Order: sequence, then structure tokens, then C-alpha cells
Amino acid sequence: MTEAEKKMRLGLYAKIAIARKQLPDMDEEAYRARLRTEFGKESAADLSIVQLSRLVHDFAVHDGVVYTAPAKSRNTAVKPQSRPDWIEITDSMPFAREKREILAIWRKLGYSMSSLDTRVKRAFGSHLFVWMQDEEQIKTLLSDLQRRERSFDKKRRAESSGA
Repeated sequence: MTEAEKKMRLGLYAKIAIARKQLPDMDEEAYRARLRTEFGKESAADLSIVQLSRLVHDFAVHDGVVYTAPAKSRNTAVKPQSRPDWIEITDSMPFAREKREILAIWRKLGYSMSSLDTRVKRAFGSHLFVWMQDEEQIKTLLSDLQRRERSFDKKRRAESSGA
């Protein structure tokens, strides 16, 4: 396991601990039952990074858990939970730079962030964009979006010079 994967796992474990503290009915027995039901595992240590991410995401979406921004965050006003059309890419995620570039182009083209998950699921079989870890798939998506961005920019220039 790489150092980046270890950091990511530790961050996800911390978020799970935060979620368990926020959920009064989530005692040890209920937590273990949830792991068995959803993943067929007895412990979070047995889960993959993708499964841990899904568990953290489910706590937020289905159980209303709120994860606060870290103290080092420069913009505390923007939180993923306050903007439904927001995808957070942390530095510890695989291919974070490429994923951020994809998000920037996606936003520039005017697409909704929720449609990105749909595109990724249809094209690559990954349920969520943030779970993508295959370098070739990320490169394919990025090159397609860069091509669309060039076309978009060219069309804008033509409109502005013709107007």
C-alpha cells in the first residue's frame, strides 16, 4: 500500500469516526451490522478505499452526517454539503490534479456536476467520478473534455468577432 493510500484510508477512518459520533443510534453493534449488510465485512479495516468512500458518502447523504472543513481550509464558507452541485477532490486522492482539471472544464462547459457521475458510470462503469482510479480512463475523459473545450472556445471567439 502506497503512502497516499495510507493517508486516504486514515482520512476516511476519521470521517467514519465523526459519523459514528454524530449518529446517536450508531452503537458498535449497529455499526458492525451495517458493515455486514452493505459490504459483507466485519471491520472497516477489511474494506477497500472505494468501499470506505462509499460508506462515508452514505453517512453524509442518507444519515445527514456533516463533515466540517479542516482547519487549514482557506475558504470555510464553501462546504460540499452547502452546494449540491459540488464535488470535492482532496490532495490525497489518486490523480487529484487531473480530476480537478476535468471538473474545471466540466463547469466551464456548463454541465452540471451530477451529470458527470452519470457520464462516468455509462462510459467507464464507475459509480462516482471521485472513485475513478484507472489512469487510462481518466486520461480518456480529460482528452475528450479538452477537445470539447477547444471547440467551445473556438465557437465563442467566432460569436464574439461576428457580433
